Amino acid sequence: MRKHTLLLFLLLLSCVLDAQTQYGWVQKATFSGTGRHRASGASVGNRGYLGLGHINAVVDILYDDWWEYDPGSDTWTQKANYGGGLRYHAVAFTIGNFIYVGTGRDPNVVLHTDFWKFDPVNNNWVQVASLPGSARRGAVAFTLNGFGYVGTGSYYADFFKYDPGNNTWSPIAAFPGQGRTSAVGIAINSKGYVGTGDVGGNTGDWWEYNPSNNQWTAKANLAGLPRMEAAAFELNGIGYVGTGDDFSSGNNYQDFWAYNPTNNSWVQVTDFGGAARRYLTTFTIGNRAYAGTGTSGINYQDFWEFGTISDIPETTNQVLNFTVSPNPITDRAEIRIDEDADWTFELLSLDGKLIRSENIVQRNLYAFERGDLVAGMYLLRIYTANGKTGTQKLLIH
Repeated sequence: MRKHTLLLFLLLLSCVLDAQTQYGWVQKATFSGTGRHRASGASVGNRGYLGLGHINAVVDILYDDWWEYDPGSDTWTQKANYGGGLRYHAVAFTIGNFIYVGTGRDPNVVLHTDFWKFDPVNNNWVQVASLPGSARRGAVAFTLNGFGYVGTGSYYADFFKYDPGNNTWSPIAAFPGQGRTSAVGIAINSKGYVGTGDVGGNTGDWWEYNPSNNQWTAKANLAGLPRMEAAAFELNGIGYVGTGDDFSSGNNYQDFWAYNPTNNSWVQVTDFGGAARRYLTTFTIGNRAYAGTGTSGINYQDFWEFGTISDIPETTNQVLNFTVSPNPITDRAEIRIDEDADWTFELLSLDGKLIRSENIVQRNLYAFERGDLVAGMYLLRIYTANGKTGTQKLLIH
């Protein structure tokens, strides 16, 4: 009887501890490079790295800069430029103490197969063996058991394994979904996962790769809307997929979904903290994920951290309903939420920079004054002490 009582107690304790994990987004130091999209990112140890990419202009502008992020000091430091030159839509993966970056498109609209190894300690790039498949952009990559895996991109479905010990690539089983570009790929525990992307239209499929038998298995489709140009990361044994767009109408997404490989299920979690966008760049450091850059027509520099933020229970996204009247605003407006609560409002520019914030105590109405705000479109985000969040666009005349 005592044994059963103890087991029940431990089970209940486990459930309580699980329920006390809330994940959310916190804005960090703005990326020190120029705002951009189709950048590449990865991490080594307790540092993250982000660079390359481009912006669409009258003449396409590409980048080869490479930046290191220190989460301890929340600072960016520029490192040695990418060894392959100006490049965008390249892939990156980490093996041990090195980051491998390759493929992508250059300023002459030429696709590449070359790969380069970045050594953070010596701050240098060394060229390694090129991908044996066709030149491509918009591929995916992940790392399993000390090997790198790269595939898809430019509407291909082939996949390759990189062995850093002998600097060689070998083909593995082809990805069984449609050939695609701008998909996402991550590793969770000992398996690889690939899904979403542009297959001539958007898709929400999700596939698991098992390196032990070199086989792919179809898993539960993304529970959110099908999409392309999304972002993904792994955190504490769970996969996260979000943002991106819908291909046809140009709608950019802000939502994020968590994938549990144990029960092959998806659940919606807190929306991305910045503006809706595509081509968000991500990496994970320890028990925190980081995301930034991307575009919605505006090329963003904002940068965000995702991880445990409090002991408030939250398993799914809790939507806060609120109104702003009038909107557009000339001089002032009323912000009204649907409950009496402690809450915080944040006004952000469309590139994710915080313009104004204020904490509101136990009331559901706030008188918003324009003050010295210049005319234009802003994002108004509200979150309450009990874990609800909501976001609206705010137009100031």
